[in-house]
Amino acid sequence: MQDRNTKPTILSKELVNNYLAAWYQIRIDTTRLIMLRIGSQSKSVATLLQATGNQYAAYITACNPASQMVTPEENQSATIQLYEQLAGYSKHIYPGESIDPAGEWPAEAGFLALGIDLATARTIGHAFGQNAIIWMNTDAISRLVLLR
Repeated sequence: MQDRNTKPTILSKELVNNYLAAWYQIRIDTTRLIMLRIGSQSKSVATLLQATGNQYAAYITACNPASQMVTPEENQSATIQLYEQLAGYSKHIYPGESIDPAGEWPAEAGFLALGIDLATARTIGHAFGQNAIIWMNTDAISRLVLLR
């Protein structure tokens, strides 16, 4: 899903393929994990949306803006700022990690936030310099939304 406010993506095909191949692991509580895959439906997210009365969900990271590695301290600070911003829009925020199954890129912290509409999710992703976000509606299918 391309951001309608931009020209065709400037992201390399390889980078987009890395996003498509990544695993997005969400911790719901101390015993439950949800694994998101782009293009796949998550019955667990559908259940969460229904249980909380929300219609949308977004998975966003603040780590390594524009896929440029920064220090762990910078990533941690950005992650805290992201949580604080998401908390202004959602009462249901779950920590997660973006994981490269090939192991070539370190895991990145992120959050699944319920009730975040697509326009807001795009705005937040842009604010943190991200190339892409993941967004879902009530069908709970993870959609990659390219921002650059």
